Amino acid sequence: MPLVVIDPGHGGRDPGTSGNGYQEKTLVLSTAIMLRDALRRCGVNVLMTRETDTLPLPSGTIGQDLAYRADLANRNNADLFVSWHIDSAANATVSGVAVWIYPATRGTRTETWAQRISDGIAANTGQRNRGVYLGDFQVLRETEMDAVLVEAGFITNAQEANNLANTEFQRAQAEGAARAICDLFDLPYVAPVRPDPTPRPTTPPPATEQPPAQNRPEEWPDWAEDAIRSMIEWGVMTGYPDGSWRPDQNVTRAELAVALTRFYNFIRGGNGGV
Repeated sequence: MPLVVIDPGHGGRDPGTSGNGYQEKTLVLSTAIMLRDALRRCGVNVLMTRETDTLPLPSGTIGQDLAYRADLANRNNADLFVSWHIDSAANATVSGVAVWIYPATRGTRTETWAQRISDGIAANTGQRNRGVYLGDFQVLRETEMDAVLVEAGFITNAQEANNLANTEFQRAQAEGAARAICDLFDLPYVAPVRPDPTPRPTTPPPATEQPPAQNRPEEWPDWAEDAIRSMIEWGVMTGYPDGSWRPDQNVTRAELAVALTRFYNFIRGGNGGV
């Protein structure tokens, strides 16, 4: 299986760019970890330059840290190096995803791969696809394999910044990139298994003609009797174990949680008209 090195940009004392209340180092780490998980799910070997909020080489200069990231990929004979970043611009309306490559790799397989990764992310998120750009970035210059630097969007664009901080949007970017990378290596993309967000309908207990034995109708206020009987019939509130209802007693947060859950299950079962 191919080895892909994923490099979440910046980290620790180097926050990267910032805007609209967000820092690049935090946002890129979340998405890069999702990309790691997506590729591993597809059987790809993945090596991360960092998995926490720290520089990979915290004791060195920023230049030494960047060299360390490239050397990590070189020493492990990686097949692809993906550095994940977020861009900024003086114009707050600029948006979109782009992938950068080292100028000397223009016209090579690296450029083709960069375009396909940009296409994959944009197709999965609906972002503007800015395509491939050339840049003399150290992590691109010093890596010995195909190397790309993803600029996942613009933190200076308020809407895009909020998207980049959204978990589902991050996942969409990661899955779009993972699908493209799998295609580069002729590997099948394995989609994530999502839990069914719709709870299974729960059949409410059968209604009864009379209140259960534990009810003591003499406790019930006349104006609330019909409502209490409905709660009992629907299985939402059935009284206390000693047989009492205690209609004047304050409800606890735990009791309310149970009642609301029962009512939710009841209406999801198709009997509540919702």
